[in-house]
Amino acid sequence: MTPRERVIAAYEHRQPDRCPWQIGLTIPAREKLEGEFGDGLAAALGNHLANWSHEPPSTWTEPRPDYWRDEFGVLWDRTVDKDIGVPVEPLIKEPTAKALDACEFPSTRGARWDGFGEWVEANPDLFRVCDLGFSLYERAWTLRGMANLMMDMIDAPEFVDDLLDRICEWNLGIVDGFLEQPIDCVHFGDDWGQQFGLQMGPAHWRRFIKPRQERMYAKVREAGLHTSQHSCGDVKEIFSDLIEIGLQCFNPFQPEVMDVREMKRLHGDKLVFYGGVSTQRTLPYGSPADVKAEVAMLMKEVGAGGGYICSPAHDTPGDVPLENLVALVEAVHEQ
Repeated sequence: MTPRERVIAAYEHRQPDRCPWQIGLTIPAREKLEGEFGDGLAAALGNHLANWSHEPPSTWTEPRPDYWRDEFGVLWDRTVDKDIGVPVEPLIKEPTAKALDACEFPSTRGARWDGFGEWVEANPDLFRVCDLGFSLYERAWTLRGMANLMMDMIDAPEFVDDLLDRICEWNLGIVDGFLEQPIDCVHFGDDWGQQFGLQMGPAHWRRFIKPRQERMYAKVREAGLHTSQHSCGDVKEIFSDLIEIGLQCFNPFQPEVMDVREMKRLHGDKLVFYGGVSTQRTLPYGSPADVKAEVAMLMKEVGAGGGYICSPAHDTPGDVPLENLVALVEAVHEQ
């Protein structure tokens, strides 16, 4: 089977010839592995997914070293975290219609699609995924500020509705661009969880996030494509909601906050799990043997019957020792 065929089998809850895998890397981790594998890193990884981001580098500017401004106008401090960074200050200062109207959303067209067709053609045997990061809640809090948005859910719910509706409509415009090409999946990124439960709680998630998320999933599913959702943290209490509104695959499946075997037992007939290799314990603090044992268990047990893509529970962080990174690469190929 090709990598793409393996992932499709996993989505259809069929047993592929081998459990599919994907090893994402932060900048520091990638630099370590490039020192080991050089130009052969992509071949060594053997990843099964090809990812296209709706935010190409051309949509960001660097007004001063390690400070980047995104296409919405939010300034990010990347002096410590080179991959994402921290928003410096909110753009929307008050929870009012006037303040929201003053926040200009960028075009959903233009240079963001440069090279899109060529990318599709270059990845015929991989499962082609278009990533829509900061897809709802995260986009809202980066514009408004996280603490402000949390308080707005209580004090100004109509404003939160308007903000999320505007973001949702913008996202649907981005999805329209995705659907013009022969892709396999749209992957939504939106961190709702923390180490213990949802950041905003299940009631507010169902009130504000669920109906908009359902609209976005529906557009993808109606086009005959697959849906995938990233949310860090403990969000297992809404897995049934996510299945109900059309989600097919959940990432990153953190073993620190959920029992991966139990989640597969409870939801594995309807939800594909993508992740599972511990980035908080095993990869940074275990031995190479520990890494290989965890990967083997996941691919054999959680991957039984399909419905699983083996991967670190997030892009592999820079504190993982080189020997464990190499063990991870070797382990997925050994199963």
